[in-house]
Amino acid sequence: MPLRITLDTNCFFDYFERDPKYIKELVNHAEKGNIELAMTTRVISDTQDKWYEKGKSPIWNKIQSFPLIETIGTAFRLDVSYLGSADFLVSEDDSKMINDLSELMKGAQTEDIDHIFGHIIGKRDIFVTSDPHFLDHHEELLNKFGVLVLKPEDAVKQIERKVPV
Repeated sequence: MPLRITLDTNCFFDYFERDPKYIKELVNHAEKGNIELAMTTRVISDTQDKWYEKGKSPIWNKIQSFPLIETIGTAFRLDVSYLGSADFLVSEDDSKMINDLSELMKGAQTEDIDHIFGHIIGKRDIFVTSDPHFLDHHEELLNKFGVLVLKPEDAVKQIERKVPV
């Protein structure tokens, strides 16, 4: 079974506007069937909805052309989610997990908490990001929630250790 990778919003900025090297390597692994790539619905709000009344988001238009990506849901929020999206209502246990994540990642935006929550609920293998809100808490996220948080270059190394190149 391929590794299931969740990309944080900043991975798309890396791919389209900064240094795409490691994200391209992840895409190559996805094309070979070694991994499955996904993003949460919060990538939409991070890149499209925040542009409301400012015109079309240039990064969102590019993300729509991103190869081999699945969109996974996260906690339904009245101010961001919409009917028909992959977002879902949360249980009491889910709500407690969201609160625990918020407590751990003090100062993180709600979207950041929702990204990692969607990853956990989706039972995915590696959360890829260059965001310090996640990287600064990678040990706690692994120990408390079982979430492996890696920078793009470390994710590529991890995948190549598990998959013959």
